[in-house]
Amino acid sequence: MLNYGLVMKQGELFLAGQIETERTGENAAGLYFRDTRFLKQLDLSLNDHPLTLLDAVTNDAAHAAVTLTNQPTWIGEQLVRAHQLAIEARVVLDTALVITFTLRNFSEHQLELVLGIELASDFRDLFDIRGFERLKHGHLSPPETMPSSAVLAYQGLDGLEARTSLSVDRPADVTPFSAPAGDGTIGSIGAAFHIPVTLSAGGSEQMALTVAVESGETIPVAFAPDAPGERASVRTGNDRFDRVLEQSERDLVALETPFPHGVMPAAGIPWFVAPFGRDSLIVGLQTLHLRPESAIGTLRVLASLQGERVDPETEEEPGKILHEMRYGEMARNREIPHRPYYGTNDATPLFAWLIAETVAWTGDAGLYAEFAPHARRAFEWIEQYGDADADGLIEYTTERHGNGSYITHKIWKDSHDSLHYPDGRPASGVIAAVEVQGYAYAAYARMAEVAETFGDLSWAGDLRSKAERLRELVEARFWLEAESCYAQALDGDKQPIGALSSNAGHLLAAGLPSPERAALQAARLMEPDFASGWGIRTLSSRMPSYNPMSYHNGSIWPHDNSLIAAGCYRYGLIHTGEAVLDALVDAAATASDLRLPELYCGFARRQEPNDRPVAYPVSCVPQAWAAGALPLLTRSILGLEADTRHGILTVTPRFPDWLEWLEIPNLRVVGQTGALRVTRIVEGYEVNASGLNVKLLLP
Repeated sequence: MLNYGLVMKQGELFLAGQIETERTGENAAGLYFRDTRFLKQLDLSLNDHPLTLLDAVTNDAAHAAVTLTNQPTWIGEQLVRAHQLAIEARVVLDTALVITFTLRNFSEHQLELVLGIELASDFRDLFDIRGFERLKHGHLSPPETMPSSAVLAYQGLDGLEARTSLSVDRPADVTPFSAPAGDGTIGSIGAAFHIPVTLSAGGSEQMALTVAVESGETIPVAFAPDAPGERASVRTGNDRFDRVLEQSERDLVALETPFPHGVMPAAGIPWFVAPFGRDSLIVGLQTLHLRPESAIGTLRVLASLQGERVDPETEEEPGKILHEMRYGEMARNREIPHRPYYGTNDATPLFAWLIAETVAWTGDAGLYAEFAPHARRAFEWIEQYGDADADGLIEYTTERHGNGSYITHKIWKDSHDSLHYPDGRPASGVIAAVEVQGYAYAAYARMAEVAETFGDLSWAGDLRSKAERLRELVEARFWLEAESCYAQALDGDKQPIGALSSNAGHLLAAGLPSPERAALQAARLMEPDFASGWGIRTLSSRMPSYNPMSYHNGSIWPHDNSLIAAGCYRYGLIHTGEAVLDALVDAAATASDLRLPELYCGFARRQEPNDRPVAYPVSCVPQAWAAGALPLLTRSILGLEADTRHGILTVTPRFPDWLEWLEIPNLRVVGQTGALRVTRIVEGYEVNASGLNVKLLLP
């Protein structure tokens, strides 16, 4: 059943089916908890014959249904034709994996059947599966089998034992087995269950399999995110848009995760069910108007792990915000630096920016008191460790630190080959990435407004002057006049790395460019070398390193597009914002599950029936900042802004032609909770609000 493509999650426990790793192409299907695969095989048979899959559907993050049938089978002296037997499996993921099987006999004969369930585990660390080098493994114990149950166990190199407990709720013979190691892997252990079933003609029988996991002394905990009635959700007058938004909402709820350090959105399944700095912070910015408690949870987790010391191996520095935290065996044994790992330089300014936006949106003085010290420490990192040469820009180096840095480019395009000069030469050494400067500018500027609102006038003035200095530096050093575009980065000599990339569009979301340059930059991103019809490519097709099938050099990322489009709406560039919005909605609507994936290939849209984006092979689905893309753009088309000082929500609607009305019940802003409905009318827009102090501004 792990080959049926199901993707499920509840809390930290998740199931990923039929997915391959990018580095090695290895099948990563399995049941995981805290970066460990507790189940790698779950195969079904009937009287030792394989079954035929009819359908597999995920109903929500924790529930799925699989329907199978028999192949032509001799049962005793009776030939059972194909499709005479149905096996319906109801899959539930909670603190354990529970599969309830219903066997139905549509033949004219009573049948003596044996349902076979073969399960195995290798207890491998997710990083091991992904292709990170591992020289040694722990020890697999011989399977313990009892009537109707079995226990698979593994002792890690740190002495902690991981266990997978298997049981069925009716009599079954259980046989242990093991598979030898090969190609440097650990091998696997398992148990085969044989469950006798007598089915009368037209009859049915039901049985359940439970797979429970335990990592050391830790087991998955029950976790229920806020009930639907407690969350703000968006409903509109467009059915297609509604269905896409509903799927985004389901994914965001599913990815909310109770980690050991607190609750925050996981970045994506299967590779990133972990506390993640940059991704979760951007999700906070995307969904703050709908899920302020999620942004607050993210800030609290990251604040609790904010850097305290200088550690070259993990790249920790005082005030710095983590890139990624892991809890598996390889992290515990210090085989990887994710304990946590701080190897990115965009998470820290994003952290300060999200603090400012969260306090502004909620109007909560208590949150300001809680997070302002952490924001100050983040700004100290920006100005000291982030700006090692004291030129006013944030830089990183591509040189490896210590023994374990796995990231070359410490930005959202963090693949090793994501930055080239226009002539195709790879960029290395000291790098100042354009979007990181934008995040820092937004953090300074927005925090200045918040600090002033809460009476920190001296700090507000200091922040405002730093924001203006940074804006002037970016305008002077990054702008490429001949291209009407900002450079992707500066090199160590502070010369532009003039790659034409989507990164520059993030400056619009941050509000850094002058209105004139914002308009030029937006127009540049809508030219054919960027605009594919399914969204804006990460890299211009004119660049030598362009490849529409690459991870960062020509693919399309929904979160990237959402920030660009939000920036266009911010500057009043409505037609450009709508073009990106339309492309993303169209892309999501072509998917059978109505999801925007982490990324898809950058091939041009064809005006042909059934055209759709070309899938990227190892994209995370669901993925948090992809799920947050369209929620962010609902805020943009509403033009929602919190006036914290006066306790007012301002609304500046800019609806696309295909949208007549939009409503958000249970909206929480500046200490108020209420409902908002905006309707297009002949004269413009009509706003109806209950429980909210709302001011309508015309665009």
